[in-house]
Amino acid sequence: MEFKFEIDADGSAKLIEALGEDEVLTIPDTWEDHPVRVIGERAFYGRREIRRVRLPKYLKKLEAYAFAECRFLEQIELPEETESIGDYGFYNCIRMKRIELPGTITRMGYGAFRNDTDLTDIHIHVDQGMESRVNVILSETNFEQTVTFHYNDGNESQLVFTEFFYEETANEEARQFNHRTYGTGTLYRNCISGIGIDYMKYDELFDLAIHRDEPKTVMDLALKRLSHPYELSETARKKYVDHLKSMGGQVLLYLIETKRWNLFPLLTQGDVIPKEVLDQGIAYGQKHGIAEFVSMLMQYKNTHYSSMTKSFEL
Repeated sequence: MEFKFEIDADGSAKLIEALGEDEVLTIPDTWEDHPVRVIGERAFYGRREIRRVRLPKYLKKLEAYAFAECRFLEQIELPEETESIGDYGFYNCIRMKRIELPGTITRMGYGAFRNDTDLTDIHIHVDQGMESRVNVILSETNFEQTVTFHYNDGNESQLVFTEFFYEETANEEARQFNHRTYGTGTLYRNCISGIGIDYMKYDELFDLAIHRDEPKTVMDLALKRLSHPYELSETARKKYVDHLKSMGGQVLLYLIETKRWNLFPLLTQGDVIPKEVLDQGIAYGQKHGIAEFVSMLMQYKNTHYSSMTKSFEL
């Protein structure tokens, strides 16, 4: 692909246009010894052939609509020095599943990721207390998203923000509309404020999620919270584990379906898993050829349900 640049007053290069139909792009770090720091407005607008792009390592700014309507773009990782994403920067990138944002981001424009309906895996590098930067994305969507917060002190948390939708019905007698919200998505999103994430508030919503959200969503939320237990209290941890165990064989099947059988040890704390539940998981694992998971279940079963010793009468 051929790129066209112009030189800004500060000596940096700005990409203003790209010619060609490549599916995988590597934008150069420099152009004629000038660091590429800006992707210009609409530089890649509507380029539906693009699936992957490697951005220049000196990038500081993406201007408005830079990658808007790139409907087959699958993921994006912004370099460490990136500071700004313009309005509608990645608007309507409906196939984008994963994004990674650096801690240097100070501005995400209006609609930066709006209508990116496949975007369910968000990674952001932040200092504790600065998590609200992700609100620009969460506030513009009502579908389920997972955000992994990579804290600069080395800790990580992984939170599910569940889906929600509104129903509005007319009340003719009262001459007003009645509003009803389904799902816990708005409540989970409200756990993030300008001073950071209220993890206690987030964990307290779990009882409500059990009754309002889909079982698979609830299992996913609990497993991610347990596997990244940042600021997780012992009371909340026990609540997540107890609920997963209450799902019986369903949770073991879910671990297989989502290829996360390595998380089984999270369920081994506390009360022993019933033998019939283990048998269901073993049978399902054998049927699908998941030897590693079957081995873990059988080892657990043998530890807690040793074979009965046979006795014979002479």
